[in-house]
Amino acid sequence: MANIWTIAVHELRRLFRSCSMLINLFLLPILLIFLLGSALSSVMGGGKDQTIESFRVGIVDAGNPAERSQLIGNFLKSPQVAEIITAETADSREAAVSGVRSGQYGYAVIVPAGFDKDMVTGKEAKLEYILGKNRTDNMIAGTVFDNFLGSINYKQAAAMTLGPQAISAMTESGQGNPAAVLGKLNDGAPAYTASQYYAAAMLLMFLLLCGQMVITSLYSEKDNHTLFRIGSMPVKGRELFIGKMLGIGLVSVLQCASIIVATRFLFGVYWGNRPGLLMLVCLLMIFASLTLSVIISMFVRSAALARAVLSGLTVVMTFMSGGMAPLPDAWVNTGGAFSINHWGMKGILRMMLESPWAQISGSIGMLSLICLVLGSMAFFSYRKVGYHA
Repeated sequence: MANIWTIAVHELRRLFRSCSMLINLFLLPILLIFLLGSALSSVMGGGKDQTIESFRVGIVDAGNPAERSQLIGNFLKSPQVAEIITAETADSREAAVSGVRSGQYGYAVIVPAGFDKDMVTGKEAKLEYILGKNRTDNMIAGTVFDNFLGSINYKQAAAMTLGPQAISAMTESGQGNPAAVLGKLNDGAPAYTASQYYAAAMLLMFLLLCGQMVITSLYSEKDNHTLFRIGSMPVKGRELFIGKMLGIGLVSVLQCASIIVATRFLFGVYWGNRPGLLMLVCLLMIFASLTLSVIISMFVRSAALARAVLSGLTVVMTFMSGGMAPLPDAWVNTGGAFSINHWGMKGILRMMLESPWAQISGSIGMLSLICLVLGSMAFFSYRKVGYHA
């Protein structure tokens, strides 16, 4: 055991003597997190609640003045709707279309003639929508009027099936209850920000890249012909191998801690309220990186090619997991699920959102399974190939 710790301390000293290594390990990740978080904060949002601004909607009632829809009029006068939609009467469908095109209206609704009469006779209630230029306004107005139609059709179906008394019963049970409540993804924490997202992504990417140190250390002993001299000493091959892994693993732990602490105090990145689980995910990522680099080193002849293979795999897995830029969920949950980063990102982001343990345990379980497979492959690769000059 003394030999293992001696070799581990030697690795620590060797790594901390290199200024370029220190910059790549401790300064570059923080710089990338700052640049990506600042540049893409407007794309992902700042984790703050969004406010809905009132906008104008052109209303065209195709019926005669005496047959104007009282249902639509009462609905638009309700306080909840009036806070969002400013209803303005348009003379005709052509005027409404012209108003939408010119920007006078953000949205337009065409009420067909005899709308209220159709409701009384049991026909399906329908409205015509004319979408405006603002996507958010279209979504809000469409949701408001769709809910209105859905409520009317539901009450109509209940009245036809259960009798007119069903409508009064539904109205009484719904009094005092808001139609919608603005909430958050989790009550304990807001949605994650761009800085949080890229802090997690860059942390995992650089933890995977710590395998570069393993490759450099293993091949340097061969290229410098020092492996012969070490072999002549009372040091077993597995002690040399474990000592190097231990030393580089300790450096990776320091790198991980520095990234978390620096981003927390410099950029205000919130890492959640489970530091133990966060450290567990980081340790699993470090173990996965070390074992993956060992597997590559056992079967690749040159250090340059081994580093290129590891860098390529790291970049591909980071992209597939959405670490370079947020990808559609369909892509991330299919191709990204085959990458190590995917499960680490999933677990850390849910910790940031203070999700319950049931939503985090699956990611940690899959990450542990991946580490078990990579560890087994590294063990059998070392037993078959060995580490010798």
